[in-house]
Amino acid sequence: MSTEEQTRAIIHPQLDPWLVGGLSIVVLGIFLVFSSTIPRDLIVGDFLVLTVLLNGTHFMASYLLLYSSKENVYRYRAAALYMPIGLMSVGALGLILAAPPYENGVVVQGITILAALYLALHYTGQAWGMMASYAYLHGIRFEPIERRRLRLCLRTMAVWQMAWSLTLAPAFVPTSMAESLNLCMKGLNVVALISLIVGATTLKSISRRLNARLPISMVLPFATLYVWYVFLSVYPQALFWVQISHAVQYLSFPARVEINRASSRGSIRNNLSRWKHLGAYSLTLIVASFIVFVGIDKGLNYPTGGFEVYWLVICSLINIHHYFIDGCVWHISNPEVRADLFAHLGPPGSITHRH
Repeated sequence: MSTEEQTRAIIHPQLDPWLVGGLSIVVLGIFLVFSSTIPRDLIVGDFLVLTVLLNGTHFMASYLLLYSSKENVYRYRAAALYMPIGLMSVGALGLILAAPPYENGVVVQGITILAALYLALHYTGQAWGMMASYAYLHGIRFEPIERRRLRLCLRTMAVWQMAWSLTLAPAFVPTSMAESLNLCMKGLNVVALISLIVGATTLKSISRRLNARLPISMVLPFATLYVWYVFLSVYPQALFWVQISHAVQYLSFPARVEINRASSRGSIRNNLSRWKHLGAYSLTLIVASFIVFVGIDKGLNYPTGGFEVYWLVICSLINIHHYFIDGCVWHISNPEVRADLFAHLGPPGSITHRH
């Protein structure tokens, strides 16, 4: 493998495909194929250790990325300041209204359903962001029609996930509309299949245009998304494993930014110092994840309990804020984002683009 090929990765060319979807496809594929021999509790379970080590850390990574410098806070002040102030205000209002004497949970319910619907845009947005990142790494530029088709496919799946989320929240769907929603889901299943075919055809046409095989790390995020949705169709209560898969996809990107920034500061001088820095970074995220997703939860619900609604609101607000942060800070079209994410590739312009 040439030096140039070795640098065309976020973490490592042999590891990236597993992180951006390969591992997820294998695990969820095993669940689907061998479901009759795998304990159902494993498939639909929710494992705290994985929440702390992976799902929670990916939230903390986005916060560290955003609040790591005053420049970032100012550059993304909508995400760093305005959004959290607004969310905390709405959350406080919801908790006040949910408590006696009002006992009106409509705002709290609205927050939770908003988080579920926003999640669809987050998943599909991240899929496109990874595709765009690996296209950039390999010097691939999408033609306008190719970009529109791929993004339309992903937006179609965002709609699918939103409708799927509503089927799991019957309290938000009037009884008179339940049958219509089920019918809509059947139609969206057909549309989803069409979008998969269109997307696969578009990727194939890009490969023909370039007269080269597309990098697997660019294709996998697109394919993985559809595997997730097949899995959720079969096991609607097993969102946990999709969340873990999403977190694994995400974590390599802020880790690369952290390594690149540390290298530019002179904190990393060799492989040993790189691994030490990455270890300290990972430990920081894990400790923060433990405090938030174990400490706060246990603190609210121990020993007297009764504060589950507070934790529900906190989790929903963290999720919504995280989605908003990512929508702000991960635009590959932004030169500053590219500078942070791709600094290990060399000076700007060192990548030869293929049309």
